Amino acid sequence: MLLALLLVLFTGCASSLAAECDLIEEAISLQCLSPLVDYATIDRYVLHPPLSDIDHLCNQYKEYKTCTIGIEPQCRKSRAPNIERMYEGMCEENFRSLVREELQCLSKLERDQKLRECFVNRTNTLRDEDPAVPPKADVSYSSYECLITQTYVDCLLERKDKTCKEAIKLEMAMLSMLATRNGSQCVLHTTSSKRRPVQAETPLEQCDKRGKCKCRLDGYVYDSQTKKCIDIDECDTLEPGCSQKCVNHPGTYECVCDPSFFRLGKDNKTCIRNDMDPMWLFFAHGQSIWNISLGGGSFELQKAGLQKTAVLDIDVLERRIYYADVGSNSIERLNLDGTFPHVVQKYEVDGLEGIAVDWIGRNLYSLRRTDIMVQTLDGRYRRALYKGVMRLPRAIAVHPAKGMMFATDWSSYAFIAAASMDGSSFTKIITDRVTWPNALAVDIYSDKIYWADAYNDMIEVANLDGTGRRAIISDSGTVPHVFALAVADDLLYWSDWTYRGLLRASKLTGENVTVVAQTALLPYGLKVFHKSLQPRFPTLCDTLGCEQLCLLGPDRTATCACGEGFELHENAKNCTSNCDSKHFECGGTEAKCISRLYICDGVSHCSNQADELNCRAEPVYPFCGELNFLASPLFHCCWTNLYLLYARSRKSKSWAGKFYLIRHIALRLTATPVRR
Repeated sequence: MLLALLLVLFTGCASSLAAECDLIEEAISLQCLSPLVDYATIDRYVLHPPLSDIDHLCNQYKEYKTCTIGIEPQCRKSRAPNIERMYEGMCEENFRSLVREELQCLSKLERDQKLRECFVNRTNTLRDEDPAVPPKADVSYSSYECLITQTYVDCLLERKDKTCKEAIKLEMAMLSMLATRNGSQCVLHTTSSKRRPVQAETPLEQCDKRGKCKCRLDGYVYDSQTKKCIDIDECDTLEPGCSQKCVNHPGTYECVCDPSFFRLGKDNKTCIRNDMDPMWLFFAHGQSIWNISLGGGSFELQKAGLQKTAVLDIDVLERRIYYADVGSNSIERLNLDGTFPHVVQKYEVDGLEGIAVDWIGRNLYSLRRTDIMVQTLDGRYRRALYKGVMRLPRAIAVHPAKGMMFATDWSSYAFIAAASMDGSSFTKIITDRVTWPNALAVDIYSDKIYWADAYNDMIEVANLDGTGRRAIISDSGTVPHVFALAVADDLLYWSDWTYRGLLRASKLTGENVTVVAQTALLPYGLKVFHKSLQPRFPTLCDTLGCEQLCLLGPDRTATCACGEGFELHENAKNCTSNCDSKHFECGGTEAKCISRLYICDGVSHCSNQADELNCRAEPVYPFCGELNFLASPLFHCCWTNLYLLYARSRKSKSWAGKFYLIRHIALRLTATPVRR
């Protein structure tokens, strides 16, 4: 039975996933896989391959990936859904380098016969207590698998030999990574300092002769109605100061860190980053974008010559900055080194208030007027995900691991909303005691949202559903007018208009407020760059095969969607054109229709580039109105265009240009203006 469990933990070979393989692909996959499961022998190894052989293991995994080139990912993963996640985590360069430093101790743990006997004996005891519980063959951990893994953790913690502490921490990190694969809620208790539940024969209640009772252990409170001691949930009531997750236990609690990038510090509360590469802070400065070291000692101009840039975001994977320049009516991106600028969108940027990069689904979300928009990172496909849900939007942030995004609105009925990233649900989670929620950030490791209210002069925090709300800073002298907010490690960073600077403080207590840098002009949006802030993980988008948009949803779900001018095919993957008079039809081998707003916007949206052919020297604007006169998207076919056209006609150097513009002024005077 234990061997069966080990095979499930290693590979998931008994998975109920639909195996989308033909016989040849299946045979190749299993053949390529065989060297990786040679370690699944309980008499030699416990729960995972030996870390002491890390370099050989990672070389074999590299050969496995080469061997399976050409095999469909869904086929590969259906044969062994756990293999790739386990080896990717184990062979991650930072983890691998830490393992190399502890090879001798890790080998000692793997040869420890008493440790193996402890694990086998306790596992047999669990089986004898409930022999009907088999190892669950699933892509996520079952409660039984979680219990088995915790048993080995307990054996590690109870070793009499107290040497090799760093090696044990690495072993714990490996086990925690396995336990939390694919969104599992299995949380291992990896600290020996936690109190164990008292035995049933030892009553918690202690009463004196006068009948006054109390609990004999800390972590409990006496309930006079039931006359029993009940556990205090320190995580909910006491805010114990965990950097990331807090797990309640009977009579105590435990702080837990994400093992992918962090380890638990000696205080058993602080999560320490394994990768100590420096973080960088990027911020918008109106006419420019800058980056600055978190200590404030190094400034670098990232982009100059902008008109009015207030919002930006980062894509760590491709090392790019995305920003909106509402002055030039465009969303653009460029590499962190300042090279390869690219126009993502050249229309309908007026009224845009926030952007957020979905680094997993590879989409860009934005707030514009009353809508929440989504588009591919290159801007080719775009659609309104939620229409009419906002009034005066301000900030947006995403949490791809949860399939959720959050947005703030500072209208007369201000609110903070939580919404699914696939467009399936929108809920206002904060509606009281909020006025100008200017800034918003998501802590993806603690699953909390932070926001700053520029009217109430506060920075607050809450759970993702709006519960557990509390103030971090409530001092008008410290946060007089926050514009943007970011969270990294245990610190909050924000830009403030009153101070004209960038500041930081503890995200847990609001203490140690420090000015990072002063700015010459008003500071706007800011983001912190580091790969730990955008962790990668597999999703359904890897295998769905969506033609245009793949949208993440709750519980690690995903759905395909189409941009405007298209509708989803019955196969739920491809998109078919849905052309009408407001759209332009692309020809060529990839015939489709696109919005007329794309015509001559500087970005080719047709495979045959038909939307960028025969463009006039003067900007060509989309058609609108009954007589199909041209109108600037910036002014939405309203009468204000008359002044714009008149000004252009005076500045035009050629008589042909003057005549072209004056002609359209005449058309405007005889047409009925419409709003888009």
